[in-house]
Amino acid sequence: MDVVFTKAADGTMTCTCKSIRLHSAYKPGHEAERFVQSIDCDFTPGYVAVTGPALSYCVPYLKKRFPGAKLCAVRYTKDFSSTDSLWDKVFFTEALAQPLAEQLYAYMGEEGLSSCLFISWQPSEKAFPDIYRETWQQIKSAVLRSRDILATRSFFARRWTRNAIRFCLFTKHTARIQGGTAPVVICASGPSLQQSLSFIRQHRREFFLIAVSSALQPLIHADIMPDICLSTDGGYWAKLHLAAALQAHPEIPLAIPAEGACFAQTFRNPIIPLSYGDGISETLLRTSGFTTIHAERNGTVSGTAAQLALSLTNGKVFFCGLDLAPSAGAAHTQPNALEMQAAPADERFRSKETRIVPATFRSASLEVYAAWFSTQDFGGRLFRLSDHYPFSNTLGTVQDVSWEFCAEELKRAQGSQLPAVEKAPRPEALPEDSAGRTAFLQQILSRNKENPAWLQEACTADCILLERNRGTAQEAGAREKLLQDMQAFYTDIQRAFGSRATGGC
Repeated sequence: MDVVFTKAADGTMTCTCKSIRLHSAYKPGHEAERFVQSIDCDFTPGYVAVTGPALSYCVPYLKKRFPGAKLCAVRYTKDFSSTDSLWDKVFFTEALAQPLAEQLYAYMGEEGLSSCLFISWQPSEKAFPDIYRETWQQIKSAVLRSRDILATRSFFARRWTRNAIRFCLFTKHTARIQGGTAPVVICASGPSLQQSLSFIRQHRREFFLIAVSSALQPLIHADIMPDICLSTDGGYWAKLHLAAALQAHPEIPLAIPAEGACFAQTFRNPIIPLSYGDGISETLLRTSGFTTIHAERNGTVSGTAAQLALSLTNGKVFFCGLDLAPSAGAAHTQPNALEMQAAPADERFRSKETRIVPATFRSASLEVYAAWFSTQDFGGRLFRLSDHYPFSNTLGTVQDVSWEFCAEELKRAQGSQLPAVEKAPRPEALPEDSAGRTAFLQQILSRNKENPAWLQEACTADCILLERNRGTAQEAGAREKLLQDMQAFYTDIQRAFGSRATGGC
């Protein structure tokens, strides 16, 4: 970049870029003070992010005006690195492994982005017009993503909590996984899985096999029994993938977080409790005494599966059916529970072709999932495996390999220890009988009505609104709304106790 540094009239440093002044030629500090005073902000931000702040003269004035906020700089160039230490965090827009939107989300999370004040140092807009536009497009992308995630959390919080209560009510037989050194194969249900089924069957005894929920039926139909099935979705549709297959095969262990959804009869299978380490479900699992395996919460079950598999072995992990892209036909390898439910309604005017056409279009969700895989560092141990399937995308450091490559790796790994599923101790704190469990869980709920972590999960939007309004005239109203919504939350989750007999959600 053509950045030229000179002395200002007051003796401090100033600079220009492409003959455009980035700071005053007379008093850069005074200019920055007036800039901060002119900022229009009607809430209390948790973060303040300034794009293109150049020599960072605004930092002391931002600290004075927003004393509780973390200050972040978004750099258009590294020419100003001498002042980076003034900021709590510095982001760069120059070509990096992660786009700016991913960097922002990784640092602030959805709640932080919702409480962040984004402002632009205006002289930099003129000096770096293209980078400025791209930067704010990335900011918009990160904010919209955080909004969507918060909306999902707010919508599903009650359902996830009811699921967690039902998990503790119904789970009788638990299991855990002993790690090993042998390769692990994960199966998702993308169309490329179909070509791998014969190879999976051929090499079945040479690896530990994980089936995500939607891949369970295709595997069983191909006479392949996975070591475990993994499901993380908290909604109704996830149940359909599990119900018939696990009922027909009660020996297959189900790895599932407490907030995951399944029908009551599914709890007759061995259950491997997964713990995300936070939230209401974590309190219920820990207080009940369940032996859990740590898992990472992810927008897609495939992301959770990848990280779980890497934690279970020191060896390589191969992922089949991880297409994460639109397909020319059905979106999933058949048989598929959702397809079987929808197919009977096909008719002349609402044909199968009409129903499956959306799978050929661009999918925002698939793009988000593919972007996540593309930006992760799996240490060179995660591979996308297929029988030379022509994938339409790449997944960053996740190398696409064939079954010939996998077969060589399996041969080299002969004699290594396979991960193994074993029986886990029963949760001693949790009573055996249904009435005892109900009373025990209701006591936990009663004790945690004002637990900040529970408030944050149950009423996320209300908590963010309260934080944004701290110190303002709206604070009392925001607090009152939070308490009202929390009471409504507790009233609603009592449904989990009333539905024990039917196994409803």
